[in-house]
Amino acid sequence: MLTKVPPNVGPIKAILWDMDGTLLDTESLSDVAIYEALGIETKIREANGYKLPWEIKEPTLGKRGDEWVPMVIDYAVEHWGLSDPPHWNDMWNKQEDILNSYCSEVNECKGATDLVETLARFRVPMCIATSSRMASVEKKRSRHDRIFNRMQTIITGEMVDRPKPQPDIYLEAARRMQVDPSECLVFEDSVAGCQAGKAAGCWVIAVPDNRMKDHTPFDGAADQILPDLTKFDTRAWLNLETQKPWN
Repeated sequence: MLTKVPPNVGPIKAILWDMDGTLLDTESLSDVAIYEALGIETKIREANGYKLPWEIKEPTLGKRGDEWVPMVIDYAVEHWGLSDPPHWNDMWNKQEDILNSYCSEVNECKGATDLVETLARFRVPMCIATSSRMASVEKKRSRHDRIFNRMQTIITGEMVDRPKPQPDIYLEAARRMQVDPSECLVFEDSVAGCQAGKAAGCWVIAVPDNRMKDHTPFDGAADQILPDLTKFDTRAWLNLETQKPWN
């Protein structure tokens, strides 16, 4: 799955991070919260290993709640016999409340803290651009000060008009970082997020869910695909050559 660094990489002056599934491994906990919010029977949850089936999980990745929640509700009605579906906004709020209660269990994605701290030592400005709402971000960050303290700012889904895959959130991130989008590198786990970064004019690295075996949806949306963050070539992407990081 590891692909090469593009040969024509220009100067990278800022890193723009997606959060869920990229920095923080919230996706499995999010799935459990969805099942609980919908009241789905335990036998259905167990049959899927307490994760949403990939056929519904994949199209929801990277999307804001006003998009993915109706998709999940429709899926639950069709496939799980949900007879009294909630309003999508009620479901979104309930799912977030449940997920927030699990925040003490949220782990980082493999290599996230180490890479963020390495980039910080090279004095690379960084921010988070996430489809999650700020209240949810504040809960999820509770165990991960080493990551979040390195960020110059955080842009959340409610701060922009159009959600990913539209470019709004990454355009806003670049504006706040005072860097041209063409000089920004985006890290994303979802196709929608990569499309948003590319549409904004950024360089984009995809770190897909390991359940995703076919990476062709990332064609044209990602400049490199990595199995995890430990495989990021800092010196190649940032054109550092022999420069040493600050202690």
